[in-house]
Amino acid sequence: MNIEAPIVPGESAAGIQLGSPIEELLTEHKNAFDSGEVVKPSFPTLVITRYRSAMVDVWVTKGKVETIMVHDGYRGKLMGKIGLGSTIADIERYIGALEEDEEDNLVIPDFPGLVFEVEGYFPDYFPELQKDPAFHRAPIKEIYVHTTPIEWLAFDPGTAIWT
Repeated sequence: MNIEAPIVPGESAAGIQLGSPIEELLTEHKNAFDSGEVVKPSFPTLVITRYRSAMVDVWVTKGKVETIMVHDGYRGKLMGKIGLGSTIADIERYIGALEEDEEDNLVIPDFPGLVFEVEGYFPDYFPELQKDPAFHRAPIKEIYVHTTPIEWLAFDPGTAIWT
């Protein structure tokens, strides 16, 4: 893993390519990851394994990396400008407007394969959030890079089972 590698929507983060075999990552980074299965009742046949590390987590199905999340001190950037700690206002200034998708994920419509999670609690519906100055100042705490829809990430933790 490279905690300064660029974030490339729908392709890679931390030097990890989406679609790459998890065994390669685990061989290169022994003892860096803890793992467990994530089970969501509404997707009972989908077996997802989440591998957690200090700054990078990956979700794996059928032995392939499907989603990468960077967090907690990761230093790589999207387009050389946006990283952890950047704000919603920074994204809008340097890249484009954010939207909320059907799963309540913060996305940039022109950049599929990318989701942002911000610090803070913002209970309003997205159109109302656009008017909230605190929302625009909210720092990014996690960035997800993915190839497939990630509705299984946007679930109530109370409905999932971590084994």
